[in-house]
Amino acid sequence: MRTTAFLALLGGSVARPLSSQAQALYIGPNGIVGITDSVLYVRGNVMNDGRFSMVKGRLFVDEGDLLSAAGSNWTAGLGTIVLMGTASHSLSMNGATMHNLRLNNTGGTVLGSNATVKGALVLDQGHLNTTTALSMTLTPTGKVYKETNDHYVKGSLRQTQTVAGSAPIDFGRMGFVLNPQNQAFTLQVDRRTGVNQPNYSFGQNPLLSGNQGIDRMWVLSTSNRLNPATPVTVTLSWLSDNDRTLNFGASMAQVWRSTNQGLSWVREGGPQSGVARALTITPTVLNAWFTVSTADTPLPVELTDFTATARQLDAVLKWSTASELHSAWFAVERSWTGLDWREISRIPAAGTSSKPLSYSATDVQVGAQHAEVYYRLHQIDLDGTSAYSMLRSVQFAKTIAFGVVAYPVPMQEFLTLDLSTPSAGPVAIEFYDATGRLVLSQNSSALSGTTRYQMDVKSLASGIYSLRVRQGANEVRRKLQRL
Repeated sequence: MRTTAFLALLGGSVARPLSSQAQALYIGPNGIVGITDSVLYVRGNVMNDGRFSMVKGRLFVDEGDLLSAAGSNWTAGLGTIVLMGTASHSLSMNGATMHNLRLNNTGGTVLGSNATVKGALVLDQGHLNTTTALSMTLTPTGKVYKETNDHYVKGSLRQTQTVAGSAPIDFGRMGFVLNPQNQAFTLQVDRRTGVNQPNYSFGQNPLLSGNQGIDRMWVLSTSNRLNPATPVTVTLSWLSDNDRTLNFGASMAQVWRSTNQGLSWVREGGPQSGVARALTITPTVLNAWFTVSTADTPLPVELTDFTATARQLDAVLKWSTASELHSAWFAVERSWTGLDWREISRIPAAGTSSKPLSYSATDVQVGAQHAEVYYRLHQIDLDGTSAYSMLRSVQFAKTIAFGVVAYPVPMQEFLTLDLSTPSAGPVAIEFYDATGRLVLSQNSSALSGTTRYQMDVKSLASGIYSLRVRQGANEVRRKLQRL
């Protein structure tokens, strides 16, 4: 049978805080430790398998690990945890929240599970090392203090805040300051730094892997799925330890943005002086990754321009390149949501050119299918490498017309239908053979806008069929061939 430890430390009316010492502390499944206004010093490991409560006071863990098992109870209160010593320690809270955490151990601290700090995270000595799978989270009131080249959070440090107004908002003192420009939204910042992992803590050119950025990346996600209505102001800052040999005294700094998890990068603003290691930008996209390199080591396979505009019910896409090397084609991709993409056309590229080139494509009558449409370019090279462009959206003022797009044609074993409907409601889908006989039908429902259906047509023999789609008084017919 496992033994349990019970220890209650109460300050009450004593003149000075009560101090207690232990070589190690294990709190069994039925054990309780409470610190109300006192100091508990443990030289060794602290393992919580029961209940630990810190109303106030301090817990000093010297030369030991702090472990709170899954399923145990940890009440943060207003207390402070201090990890100290010279050896590397493990901090494994299994998602539990701490109020204040102070790291004063020269050997550093390794995060063994996700953890949260709602007050102050203070780094006096030693790094706090997370992994690519784990994060230290600051609540909206949490802040990190005393980060220097010798001691900072290496890995993922996150904070989510609901922002509003026109004053700059410092996200946890973690090198990210935002002015929402009188807009209200919720923003999560995941600062990844110091772990030297490509496409995690630093960005690199997908075709020229030697072109790399600093060892710090800001991964943003917002309650506004795509863009704020007005560009916000963001200041990014980093430590010289994150430079990764980049010389910002000899070359200007450049912020880069990726909306496809590092597959491609685009410039965010123009080059700036990076000597102070703090850059200010006005991004129009916040659901993206941001990082920094020098202007003469660009990260992207870059388009110089990409626009998408409405022309009545058509979407007109235009893009330009400054130069091309072994480029094969541009695939134009469309999405109704900005999340799920389908290739709609391919435009041959120039191959190799040192001159600026312009391209265009038109998505005919797409505004009749959906009021807002998203586009991106997939640039494919002759050797099979590829990169994605930034995302563009087109909004149509016209009323959505009832209609259907069917593909592939001729029909194969399955037929996809993109049905555009001005209102939600039941839909009847019917197939008639050349004699007018009903051979296949399906009753379904449609949303306002575009709804996609996949029809199993394997049972249909070769021949010409009439597709009839009805919703209330609206009806559309199409002639389709089955090989």
